[in-house]
Amino acid sequence: MEGEGASMLSRAPELAIGEMESVDEEPELPPAVQDLIRRLGGKAMHVSLPPILSCPELEDFFPERAPLSTNTGWRSQVRLRVLEAIGSCRSFETLIVEGICGRHISRLTASEWEVVLRGFNSSSVLREMEIGQLTWSSEAEVESLGLQLGVILNSSSVAHLTIEDCRLTPRFFLNLASGLRENYQSKLKSLQLRQAWENASAVKYVVEMLNGDSRLETLSLGKHSREGYRPYMLEYHILYKRDEAAVRLLSQALKQNSSLTKLVLTEVEGGSAALLLNALAGDDGNRSIERLELIEISGLGKFLREIFISNRSLRAVMLNNMAMPLEEWRLLGEAIRDNATVTNVSISTLLESGLLLEELEELACAASSDGKEPVLHLENLPQDYDEVVSAFNLLGRVLRGEIKSIQSFCLYQLFSSISGGFRTGNQKSMESILPMYGKTGETSVLSRLKLKLYNEDIFKGVWKQLLWCLRGNTRVTSLTLSIPLGLGSIPWLSRYEGFKEEFRDLMRLLQVNLTLREIDVSETPWQADGKAARIEAALKQNQQRAVYMTAFREAQLQFGEAKAGRLFLCGSPRAGKTQLRQTLMTIIQGKSWIGNKWDELRRTKGIEVEFLQNNDKMQISVWDLAGHWIFRTLQTVLFPQTSDFCVFLFVYSPYREETSSRKLDSCFRNELEGWLTFIASSMKVTGHNLPQVLVVISHKDKMSSNSLTWAHSIVEELRKIFANYVDLRPIQDFLYVDSRKKKQVIPLKNHIFEIFENLFSEKSPLVPQLCIQLSALLLSNIKANRTCPLWPLKKFHDFCDPSLKQLIPSSSANSVDHSRILTSLVSYLNDVGSIIYIPNLDHIVVDPNWLTNSFLGELIAVGQLFQAQESKAYGRTISRDSTESKDGFVNESVFDQLMETFLGKQPRLQNVDREILEKILFNLDLGFKLEDTSQYFIPSFIREHASMEEQKHQKGAHAKSMAWDSKVATSQFVGIRIQCEDLKTMSLTAAFFPRFQVFMRRKLISEMHVSKETVTFSRHYLRLYLDGHQIFVEHVQSENSHNYVDVLMLCSEHKSKEAAIKYVLENIVHELISFCASPNGCPGVALVLGVIQTICVEMLIPSHLRGAILIKELKSEFFDDINKKLRGIALDRSQLVKEEELLHYEYTWPPIPALHLNATFEKATNLLWKSDVEAVVNEIRQKRNQQLESLQQSLIRLNNDLAQSHPESENRVTNSSLPHIKDCNLALATCSRQASTSVDTQLVLSEIHQLGEKVHSVHETVRSVKSIVQGLDVKMEQIISLQQQLQSTLGAYMSKVDRVIEYSESHQQSRTPKRPYVTDDVGIFYRISASLHLGTTVRLRLMCEAVTGFHPVKDQEGLRLRLDRENSGWIPRVIEISYKVMYYAAKAGLDGTLGLGEAIPQWDDLKTDIVKLDNISDIDRWAIRNGGHSVQLNEAWLRIQQILAPQLRDSIPRIFKLCQVKYVRQQNGGHAWVCAECMCKGSLSGSLTC
Repeated sequence: MEGEGASMLSRAPELAIGEMESVDEEPELPPAVQDLIRRLGGKAMHVSLPPILSCPELEDFFPERAPLSTNTGWRSQVRLRVLEAIGSCRSFETLIVEGICGRHISRLTASEWEVVLRGFNSSSVLREMEIGQLTWSSEAEVESLGLQLGVILNSSSVAHLTIEDCRLTPRFFLNLASGLRENYQSKLKSLQLRQAWENASAVKYVVEMLNGDSRLETLSLGKHSREGYRPYMLEYHILYKRDEAAVRLLSQALKQNSSLTKLVLTEVEGGSAALLLNALAGDDGNRSIERLELIEISGLGKFLREIFISNRSLRAVMLNNMAMPLEEWRLLGEAIRDNATVTNVSISTLLESGLLLEELEELACAASSDGKEPVLHLENLPQDYDEVVSAFNLLGRVLRGEIKSIQSFCLYQLFSSISGGFRTGNQKSMESILPMYGKTGETSVLSRLKLKLYNEDIFKGVWKQLLWCLRGNTRVTSLTLSIPLGLGSIPWLSRYEGFKEEFRDLMRLLQVNLTLREIDVSETPWQADGKAARIEAALKQNQQRAVYMTAFREAQLQFGEAKAGRLFLCGSPRAGKTQLRQTLMTIIQGKSWIGNKWDELRRTKGIEVEFLQNNDKMQISVWDLAGHWIFRTLQTVLFPQTSDFCVFLFVYSPYREETSSRKLDSCFRNELEGWLTFIASSMKVTGHNLPQVLVVISHKDKMSSNSLTWAHSIVEELRKIFANYVDLRPIQDFLYVDSRKKKQVIPLKNHIFEIFENLFSEKSPLVPQLCIQLSALLLSNIKANRTCPLWPLKKFHDFCDPSLKQLIPSSSANSVDHSRILTSLVSYLNDVGSIIYIPNLDHIVVDPNWLTNSFLGELIAVGQLFQAQESKAYGRTISRDSTESKDGFVNESVFDQLMETFLGKQPRLQNVDREILEKILFNLDLGFKLEDTSQYFIPSFIREHASMEEQKHQKGAHAKSMAWDSKVATSQFVGIRIQCEDLKTMSLTAAFFPRFQVFMRRKLISEMHVSKETVTFSRHYLRLYLDGHQIFVEHVQSENSHNYVDVLMLCSEHKSKEAAIKYVLENIVHELISFCASPNGCPGVALVLGVIQTICVEMLIPSHLRGAILIKELKSEFFDDINKKLRGIALDRSQLVKEEELLHYEYTWPPIPALHLNATFEKATNLLWKSDVEAVVNEIRQKRNQQLESLQQSLIRLNNDLAQSHPESENRVTNSSLPHIKDCNLALATCSRQASTSVDTQLVLSEIHQLGEKVHSVHETVRSVKSIVQGLDVKMEQIISLQQQLQSTLGAYMSKVDRVIEYSESHQQSRTPKRPYVTDDVGIFYRISASLHLGTTVRLRLMCEAVTGFHPVKDQEGLRLRLDRENSGWIPRVIEISYKVMYYAAKAGLDGTLGLGEAIPQWDDLKTDIVKLDNISDIDRWAIRNGGHSVQLNEAWLRIQQILAPQLRDSIPRIFKLCQVKYVRQQNGGHAWVCAECMCKGSLSGSLTC
């Protein structure tokens, strides 16, 4: 590649070459030449030859205009050595002729061309040849070059030849074609000719090339594709100035050619294009061409129609920016409809081609047919609001199934603002732009939809309606979204936060739409914050559901409403959950329990599962979740992944048994919030069917009061917090119960069933009756035989066969794949909880309670010594010491003891043995056996601490067991925190980290082939040695689980810090985020990234003490800090110091008292990654560009306003009278040149270079830092230049505003404050429409007049005035003056630039009042913009002068908190009244004097 080649030379030092007087002593070759020869002589492959002769290091040897006769002696030898090095290298894949000679053929002699091209002859590596933009001194030169290039074509493996932007002679083409004429085995497959010849005589040799090469597949003719380039001799091109004979000759060659498969015509004159297309039409037309591309050609309607009618070899046609009358588009559509062979017609209007949406719609309607698959692929770029509406109207017709010809639809609205504007009224019309008119979308044929809407208002205006259209759509499989980020005038951070609701909308869609297979969100905020991974996980799960639903439909099974639901009981231990379950079972099934003391003491282990109701109406299972923390991992593993038909009862006891007293209200809030977080984090909620949560207060019999007032406010508060994740129902009186009393529980039971009935009827996807029947049969079978909870797959299949034969229609019985149906049955029954299917296990758990309670729940109880007093056998079979392990590992004997103890407590069961139990444990990722050892990792089944006291004492002890192996003085550390996006509603579940550890270990060993010895872990961390880095992935699990995972890294000494960060992001962080979004992670959790205080990483400080900040928060603070500094930059300030100051933002880390660490500071540029720093800088630069452009346009409008009101002294102004943004680009280029000579920057780089010499191992790191510093240096100078131009334009703008408000030179000379405004007595701005009455007390206030932007002064007292007849005339004029200033500030967008929105609390209200000026009559607008007569405004200024008379002037600093200063530069306004803060900044910068 060119960049690669250039870098070959750039590494060499500068040349210092002189002519050698002695020819006897041959001097040493210049270092640049030596370096080039060495690199070209290596074995590495080179994509293309770099532009060697245009490099500064060799310019002296290959001058552009010096006569070749001057190249003698040593200079000639150096040239020869360079050319020989190129000619000897046979590893180039691309030959770019212009790169060899710098576009001038004459820079090399004929013999030198022969030397340099020698290496390309007979090359088996060369694939492409490009000839373009060449000039020459004589035709002999170019014709000789053509002969040599022809030899290369004749002998090499060139497959692609491009000739463009040249006036090559006919003889050049003759010589070039000779290579193909003599070589019938040429490898040439593609020929692109774009403005390639001088006159039509060359065409016959092009025809020879077409006729002589039987392998040529692609021919491209027309203009240059390079955007913005226009050739200098356009009229000589036969395809533009038509030579009919030459075109017919070319057309005849096309007709006879049998190898071409693709023809491309770009901007060819219509008549010429028509003649060429004749080669494809008719019975004798070309039948080998399968793909036709036409770009920016007009007048071809009837010729295209003829091709579609008569040509049956075409498969794909692309029409880009074509122009035809409406009727021709309709006729073309009919021809497309009737063509049976073309499968792809792409029509793109990505440029301003004049093609209207009306014409596209006419084409699509005409091409529609119920019996034909859609073939159209439309791309459109609307230019204004009306075109956006038209595009969505067309999309609406497609989604409703009215137009059946469009397979894919792309809409690109690429600008943050479009002509015509977009306001609230337009947004309301957008919301109704895609009506379905009662249609479900099932008849739509659209399969791919791509939307790039960079106007945020348009996006939000159509978003919800679009997703509603897709709810019932069964054809759209691919959706591409691009949401604005960092564009427009809204700050990027606030816009980023604004798309959370849109994400929830999308997840709601995925709960009901199983058709979507692909959603591309790479150009949205969701790509960076982990939500993209959650979308991908949801799609994968939907695909699994779609597979079995498709199998059911293909089997023609009868479908009905869903009937299966799950009722979950959750709450703290001893809340009364089990008692409530038993009472519900007694009410519904008449089941009874023999009450005894042991039943009261018995505590739930794991999850107890029973079927509450199983009949034709509904099948409701109840899952009673143990309240103790040790079972939370198990509960997470077996938790449902979707919230479909799930109802939760949170059972809370306000009674404290230990003290026989009422619990504190905070206990209720903490417990409820914890369980809501668990539900939201464990399920893929964020969708349409939010899980229903009821709060049940138990132990009513033990409480003295029946009032629930204390609970209502807490529930209502949490309802709002969790509104997007769960449907928390309000507390009602019947939810306060004594769980033992059937009479009190019956209303609760009725309410629960009512909720399920509503869920089934309102939100139910249809399911096969087969599934409902099998679920009921399985339950009956389990009740009859509890000794067989685990079935082999064959037994399950045999059990299902009778139902399959009964319910599958006879018409499809022979064609149905029974194995596929059985697989689908397993998936569905597992999803609804009737069975539990464990991957990689050849058994089915048909009794869920056995797995969740009898096996796993009991095993955890044994290992954790849970309720050990229930059996003395515990003490005899397993000791306390053997069930304690800080790292989560136990040896084989302890594991055997644990399993034998469990098996000894179980009755004899069929199909259950030790081997099966271990497979279940390991396939659920609840542990694994370390290879080649006797160690088992089972952290969920054994305790970490012997007691709570020890747990408290050893808090953070695991951090002490972590240590860096090879830390040295120059070591670099990186800390990344992966944290829940919403700490209030999300948490990482107990099972998350252990399962991630197992997952990551398997992936590293099996896929990345990492040695087992380099992947070790403990209960709380995973330690990795990867790519020279030492990495800890740490997560502390506790009952109050942390919401984050920390990735700590000691970087390799041989790699840069940026490379280390990139590596850990790709291989660890992104893997963790993707795993979190998967069904095995925390599907309801979104993760965001933060950075950790470096000293905390280096010292491995315990995680709960580490300093950390989210990256988006640090970027925001960094962004704000730079903006604040920019506002203080003066026009005459040296840039060299400012660059450092702008980027020198230090984040303050708070002290860590527990470790006696004081507050520390770290530069944001050290904490943030290179990409993040560049993102902030680019955002600021873009924003300044937009502000400058907006201000320049506003200055034009302001001048025009002045011209209207002062026609005698003003002329109307246009863009040409202002320094345009292009001038800004010139200034930026100047900054770029200056940046390379920045003394401070060079000093920094020099120091870095010295460090690299001292520490050879960090050489690459230094180079990386140098690159970053140089890049930011240039960008910051550009920003400073933009800021200075912005301030200069702002000064010009405000001086024009001063003219509007009649602030004259005499007022400036008398030093009258020029930014007065009026408020009421408490400081609220008077509206311009407000009435002032005699006797009203007002305050005259003054704004700070700093050149960086006027603004109100905080805590300003102001001058108190009482309205009387004397001042009732001029005070309203002052109000008018202030509103004029704010009006023009608002119109220019200065409220953001100057920070008025921050400085004026009621700015939004004021701005609304100002904006209303655009909606009033022209007469009133004139009155407000231009005010009354100049005499009235002058009177107001005179009165202000009189009031602020010399005797009062000494009081201005006290009353108005303003000081009079003088700016050094006169264009800054001379004298001004500024606040203390602005005066201090100006004094420090040297821009003003006091």
